[in-house]
Amino acid sequence: TFGAFVCFKPATVEGGEFLIADAAKILRDLDPDVAQLMYDKQIRISVSNLDFDFLDYAGPLKPTLMDAAKSAIDTLVAPKFDMDLEMIYGADGRPMRLQAVEQTASPINRHPETGLPLWFCNVHNHARYLRDNRKCNVPEVGMTEVYYGDLERIPHDVLDHINKVSEKNIAHIPMAAGDVLLCDNYRVLHGRDVFVGDRYHAVTWFADGFKEPSASQAADDDDASSPGGGKPGNVLNNLINKYVVDAF
Repeated sequence: TFGAFVCFKPATVEGGEFLIADAAKILRDLDPDVAQLMYDKQIRISVSNLDFDFLDYAGPLKPTLMDAAKSAIDTLVAPKFDMDLEMIYGADGRPMRLQAVEQTASPINRHPETGLPLWFCNVHNHARYLRDNRKCNVPEVGMTEVYYGDLERIPHDVLDHINKVSEKNIAHIPMAAGDVLLCDNYRVLHGRDVFVGDRYHAVTWFADGFKEPSASQAADDDDASSPGGGKPGNVLNNLINKYVVDAF
């Protein structure tokens, strides 16, 4: 699969550079023991948080209301987009926090055509510990987290190493209106830097038999001018706000 990333409007104030990294080079530069550990343990990524601390005041109704909230999100939110999510309370140590967690996945995959081993995950971007230690303007409901496959917390020294190697291999690509960047979605990790102001990018995908995504899915992941955005966390947050939070 190839992605064509198009810049319609760069950030109006500052930031927002497109970021790319060679997944093969990241895997090459990782400590072999860390790479083996991550491959053996696998990973799960939480894409959104929803705090139900107010249910602490519900007395004997608390367990029933917690189950009802979880069921409502499972029923009203999960079917709205193509992700296999599990709603889990307390994975990050906060018993009243409900997280939408992706199923277990391998952080290392082979390229479907070349067979080249690749670092196929964005741990450095989604780990809460790393996000808390750099500039980040994502609201709490949209903060992500990365766990081992058994939901054990990943040690900070492992995350620090992955982040160091990832940062070493990231290239910052300034894009002006009309610029298009074409990349192999299996070989290249991609994202964007934080920005101030408005920014509008979009993406289209090219592959044999690939189904064209909807307009909201094609919108830039974190575009401030896009109502829904294509990022799973953003979609989930909007749906939670519409169907769950408003219901209480």
